[in-house]
Amino acid sequence: MHIKQLSLSVCFILLFSLTIQAQTYDFLKSDTTDSNKTMPRQIFGQTKVHWGGHFSTGVDGLEEVENNYFSALELRVGWKGYGRKKWQELFGYPSYGFGLYQATFYPEANILGSPSAVYGFFNAPFKRYNKWSLNYDLGVGLAYDFFGYDPKENPDQTAIGSEFNVYFTVSVEGQFKISRRLDGTAGLLFTHFSNGRTRTPNKGVNLYGLDLGVKYNFNGYVPKKGGRSLKKDQDPRVKTIQYDLPEFQPFWEYYVFGAGGWSTSPYDIEDREKYYGVATIGMDVARHYSYKGKFGLGIDIFRDGSLVEEYQSQYPNGVPNSKLWYAGIHVSHELLVHRFTLVTQVGVPFMNVEGRGGWYARVGGRYDLTRKIFAHLALKTPGGFIADFVEWGIGFRMYGKKGPNM
Repeated sequence: MHIKQLSLSVCFILLFSLTIQAQTYDFLKSDTTDSNKTMPRQIFGQTKVHWGGHFSTGVDGLEEVENNYFSALELRVGWKGYGRKKWQELFGYPSYGFGLYQATFYPEANILGSPSAVYGFFNAPFKRYNKWSLNYDLGVGLAYDFFGYDPKENPDQTAIGSEFNVYFTVSVEGQFKISRRLDGTAGLLFTHFSNGRTRTPNKGVNLYGLDLGVKYNFNGYVPKKGGRSLKKDQDPRVKTIQYDLPEFQPFWEYYVFGAGGWSTSPYDIEDREKYYGVATIGMDVARHYSYKGKFGLGIDIFRDGSLVEEYQSQYPNGVPNSKLWYAGIHVSHELLVHRFTLVTQVGVPFMNVEGRGGWYARVGGRYDLTRKIFAHLALKTPGGFIADFVEWGIGFRMYGKKGPNM
């Protein structure tokens, strides 16, 4: 086993988790603080502009685009969490909602396109000060309007092979009050587009830059009163609610999940109809250490049909099925946000796997359908941060003797 890589992975996950703390299913999912819907909702609209540059893909045909700047516009509608639910206090009273994104790549007549996206976002503070706050902002969604690679129609664009791709953006920004209704934001951003190797090629498109924004805070409204707004002369920023939370009691959790998907050839970009089936079985044990997260250790079993291309030179008469299977061990951290879980895992295979490097990572999300059943969607990457395949699955969990409400 690659002990050095695993040790570095453990250090990475420990450092990542130092900024957060965790939460149980019962605390988050069964929160009935506003079950009667008598507390106001605080809604806002926001506009952001982006300006920046491209990280190089190494594709000769994109040099003109990558040597130019890009610009983008975001339109958002969101809700401010002020403590209407208890989990909002744990994250420093975050904002969340939906947005539209439109980028322009220059020159506008180019072989890559100018992508648009629809997405969801989550914004929360690292630190609040008297007159401003330092926040992190995450957005994930579906991007479109790319000119994907085509061997006949668009042969020089070998960076990304699909018209539809995943949109991911992260930024660190300051937020400050401008007036009674307006807030301003300014920060640094990174944006990534890729398709998880569901379509080859998939080198991805990566952007960096600055963002500036203006947020307009609408009057809060109360659903129980027919959507009636609060008084116009009332400050639209609802005061935060603080709770006397019970002391957290750590407990163990055990879960298993199964996932499937598909991938394309990591090498052949000419055959647009070549797909391989992939599958994963994962088994984990995790320790909830606070209301917001848990550490874990687990075993993965993978079947990757595209490994045929790695071994076909060694087995000219046919690659044995056993070469398509491999297993590994991983360490993990999971961040709990209401019914959602953000999963970050790093692992090493038990044996050498051709073309997959000495380690792998998994980044993704889970959604709790019930107390014990969850949906799983994650990206698995081999020996780096180039996509291997996307996992679509479902899982089942059990709790230790001192689990929630047990």
